[in-house]
Formats: sequence, C-alpha cells, structure tokens
Amino acid sequence: MENIFDKETILVNQKFTIVNNEYQILDEGGSEIGFVKEQSSALETILKLFMSQKMLPWKMNILDSQKNVLVTISKGLTFFLSKISVTNSAGTEIATIKQKFALKPKFEVCDTTGAVVASVEGNFVAWDFKVTDAQGNQIGSINKQFGGLAKEIFTDSDKYVVKISKSLSDPNLRSAVISAACIIDKVLKERN
Repeated sequence: MENIFDKETILVNQKFTIVNNEYQILDEGGSEIGFVKEQSSALETILKLFMSQKMLPWKMNILDSQKNVLVTISKGLTFFLSKISVTNSAGTEIATIKQKFALKPKFEVCDTTGAVVASVEGNFVAWDFKVTDAQGNQIGSINKQFGGLAKEIFTDSDKYVVKISKSLSDPNLRSAVISAACIIDKVLKERN
C-alpha cells in the first residue's frame, strides 16, 4: 500500500459537493491514492446554511485508498484567526496549525510542545504558498492550479499541487504540510 505522506508531489483535488468538502489525493500520474472527507453532524450542516463557514467548527479525515483514517484535521469555533489540530490515526495530536495575522496569508506549524517547526506563507492572492522550516529553509510548496474561468466563478472546487522536499523526514511534519493544503482551502477559500 502506498503511503500518501512519503510522496514528494501530490495533487489535492477538491470535488464539487453541496455541503461537506471532499478532496481526492492523486499521485503525479493522476492515480487516486487517498482522499479527504469532511464530517459534520446534522446541526453543523444546518448551521452552514445560515452562518459563515469560516466561523464554524469542522473536522476532516485524510484516508488512504482502503478508507483507513491516517490523519484527522479539526478546527473549533473561530471568531478571528483559526487554530487547527492535526491528529494521527490513534487520535494523538501530532501538530497544531495556527493562522497568523499578517499582510499575506500565513500559518505556523507547531509541534506537540508548541514550538514553531514550520511556516506556510502565501502570496497576496493566496494561490502560491512556500513552506519553510524553523530555520527558514524551504521544505515544500502548495500551489493552487487555475481550474478555468467557469469553474473559478461558479464553484468552490480547487486543485492544489503539494511538493515536499526529500530532506523532510519527520512524518508528523510531512502530514501537517499535506493537511495544510486542505486547511488553506477551507480557511481562506471557502465562500460564506
């Protein structure tokens, strides 16, 4: 079985859905190697129709091709800047991703002790993000691909190319970088 988090390049392709987000995870050749599925209760689904989705709590699972949960990404109720928890399949928190107040979109990835181990910083239009380690070395990138004018205007479906450096060996940080692509889409791109 292929491990999603061992790949150097993957595509995270949002599928068009009415309420809950779903994403395909594809390898460089376009083969599906996993997917991401948002979970929500009936109450949360109803609230999405009346409240800003950026404020509401959410939970998404990254699953392999056999539907085994690899990582869970979750956010609580937010009024200004999001704080997202990344947990492994055993339910143990492996990272926290915090949205930062900055001129350009920025997130900090923290380890279990709260130390900043990486930053994810985007350009002004939030399409291209550079992932750097605590020393400022680039360890990856997340880039939104243009889906065509009609798709960009009429849907929220986005596609991201996630590249992770071979030198990044920490499996928790690799998981957090891939999770960041979904977080960018959910926190910055979702329409109300």
